[in-house]
Amino acid sequence: MFLEVALPLPLLQTFTYRCPPAVFPQVHPGQRVLVPFRNQRLAGFVVKSSETPPPGLPEEIALKEVLDLIDPSSLISAELLQLSEWVAEYYFASRGEVLRACLPPKAHVETRIAVAIRQPGLEALGLDEETADLLLKERQILCILRDHQSLDLGDLERYAGFEIREKSLRRLVSNQYVQIHHQLAKPAVTARFQRCATLRDGALDAASKLTRRQGDVIRILEASQGPVPVADLLEALSISSSVLNGLHRRGLLAFSNQAVRRDPLKNIAVPTSLSGRAHTSEQVQALKELRCALSSGSFVPALLHGVTGSGKTEIYLCLIEESLRLGRTALMLMPEIGLTPRVAEEFRQRLGRDIAILHSGLSDGERFDEWWRIKRGEARVVIGTRSALFAPVENLGLIVVDEEHDASYKQQESPRYHARDTALVRGKLAKALVVLGSATPAIETFHNARSGKYRFLRLASRVQSRPLPEVTLVDMREEFKAAGKPAVLSGVLQSQVAQRLERKEQVLILLNRRGFSASVLCRSCGQNIQCRNCSISLAFHRAANRLVCHYCSYEQRVPEVCPRCGSEHLYFQGEGTEKVEALLQKFFPNAAIARLDRDTVQRKNAHASILGSFRKGEIDILAGTQMIAKGHDFHNVTLAAVLSADTSLSFPDFRSAERTFHLLSQMSGRPGRGDRPGQVLIQTFHPEHYCLKLVAQHDYEGFFEKEIRFRRMMHYPPFTCLANLLVRDRNVDKAAKLISHMAKIVQNEATGQVRLLGPALSPLAKLKNEHRFQLLIKAKTRRELRELLKRSLVVAEKEGLEASKIHIDIDPQNIM
Repeated sequence: MFLEVALPLPLLQTFTYRCPPAVFPQVHPGQRVLVPFRNQRLAGFVVKSSETPPPGLPEEIALKEVLDLIDPSSLISAELLQLSEWVAEYYFASRGEVLRACLPPKAHVETRIAVAIRQPGLEALGLDEETADLLLKERQILCILRDHQSLDLGDLERYAGFEIREKSLRRLVSNQYVQIHHQLAKPAVTARFQRCATLRDGALDAASKLTRRQGDVIRILEASQGPVPVADLLEALSISSSVLNGLHRRGLLAFSNQAVRRDPLKNIAVPTSLSGRAHTSEQVQALKELRCALSSGSFVPALLHGVTGSGKTEIYLCLIEESLRLGRTALMLMPEIGLTPRVAEEFRQRLGRDIAILHSGLSDGERFDEWWRIKRGEARVVIGTRSALFAPVENLGLIVVDEEHDASYKQQESPRYHARDTALVRGKLAKALVVLGSATPAIETFHNARSGKYRFLRLASRVQSRPLPEVTLVDMREEFKAAGKPAVLSGVLQSQVAQRLERKEQVLILLNRRGFSASVLCRSCGQNIQCRNCSISLAFHRAANRLVCHYCSYEQRVPEVCPRCGSEHLYFQGEGTEKVEALLQKFFPNAAIARLDRDTVQRKNAHASILGSFRKGEIDILAGTQMIAKGHDFHNVTLAAVLSADTSLSFPDFRSAERTFHLLSQMSGRPGRGDRPGQVLIQTFHPEHYCLKLVAQHDYEGFFEKEIRFRRMMHYPPFTCLANLLVRDRNVDKAAKLISHMAKIVQNEATGQVRLLGPALSPLAKLKNEHRFQLLIKAKTRRELRELLKRSLVVAEKEGLEASKIHIDIDPQNIM
């Protein structure tokens, strides 16, 4: 009886374990088992079971045995098992880590070590020290266990007052003085229960013999026709628990513990004006084609390319309704946590409460409850961010990837999957319609649509024939000449904001950098105060009066003098959203101004609260990072501005122009969504750049043509397949030697049309105290790239290289 087990460790292989015959019939792929691994006990995922050993297994190898069966039934469906296999194979990821992403949060199983004293141990305490052959600490351990019989290793350490490790108990175990057990610890997150009251039969007949307060309880329970939380009864009637206990003693009500759902949307008001939207002719045509594809019951990938405000969300809603009507389910992915509650509000209005949301902003308990609602089939529509792709929803008919171009769909740590591409694979497995929606599709996506790989649907106009906003490029070079000094807010922007405030209209201002100042520079020696863990400048945050690293969160106090030369001439250069907010308050003291960035949304639901206040008109000007640029629908916003628009164009990444175009185009889609036209001001020092000029013209296809020529000429995706081989190590010399060694291996193994760029220091040469080197690999086909990497890793293992230091990023979205 043999099981193939995937462990949640950064290992590309699976392991075979022997399974006891009594346990084997109960084991199925997708269940977890407790297995020994080196000196640990780990929860692994069964991916295959067999009555014969794996082929090629040497007879002299003694397989370890499964210790315990953790799950009574499989938590992971056959479809998700297939998907996890594809993700692990394609992205060179640990299958165990991929499968762990399929489970609710904190579902990992831990073991605890229990130590119990045995009879020989008790007898040894009665002997003299020389006869018993006990060390002082061993005698202390036995004395403690004599008083408590059995203790967790942690509790034993606390009683003893010194550190105890399992290996330090070996003498006691070998002498049979103590026994060690490995037990499963209680899960960190479980269902929540609360005490409820229900009426017993015949309670109404006795109502006339009750006190007034007891009668009130009976009437509420009768009206509820089900269990009522005891806490709610006590609060609603202002009574003590003695009233309920009296009814219980008389046999008129029963107490029970009922599961309580931790609803992440309980505090979000449901809007009342979303139904009955009229469709444009373009929406009607798109829906006709997509409904036909949905009803076909086969895998159909489609790109919905619609300008901002063209009604893509309405199409998603109609398709989800159609999928439910056909008896199937739906999954919708969104790039930002903050967008999910807004969409959930709309969807609740149309679909009722048959939806679940999944994202990292929820508490562990909320995510646990939502996951199980999906697993039980209680929620047939799932809305979430990247991780929701692995939700246990069955019978998928529709997958929507909204804002499919967004870089946040690519996970930056293992498993490094891209949710958009993985959604297409899941759709293929489920025979579902997969709709990729965007106003500015990724270059690869638009190329696939043009070449016929995806169906292509276009929404070229806004709903109700509203015009796209006028976009003006503000030349900050001219602003500098006129003012004689650098300005954060140009004169034309200040003038336009004042006009909007007079007309009681709202304004959005984007600066994609948080903090007050970007860096601190010594004007005497030129020293730029950097993070001790990263090769990046520390940003000044005025509210906290700290210098902060935006990569590793290291922070320090603001120095009074330069750490290098002792000069007092420190200069705070650059600006962030905190400074923009301060300047707006200075120039417009009577306006209600708020800021939306990572610093202001630390509290739970703060994101939704700020956006809700802005939607209600309680805020006149909202400044923020890219959080304010995506997907929001504010009808009273008539002006949007982008500061330092060209900063990202200078990044050493072939996607920098594309990312800039995406962000600026999304921001340009925020104003003018109501009855009044919108305007966009983009402040730049490079107004002649083709990216900015095409943003101003709302010309996505013109931008695509320029980018695709560049990609073809320079052999970048979609014309080649790309992998980034990254080495990270705290020791810079070791990292440099390892990347050089790997580059030689890859070069020797390369055949066909393969190009190597590097090895070289990464643009961000040090992050979180690790030095980083990278090697970019270009191949003509995905198969060629995958086989090359496989061969290279085999050689690296044979030559004894540290595999844990080598990280492979397939289809990298960021090569910084």
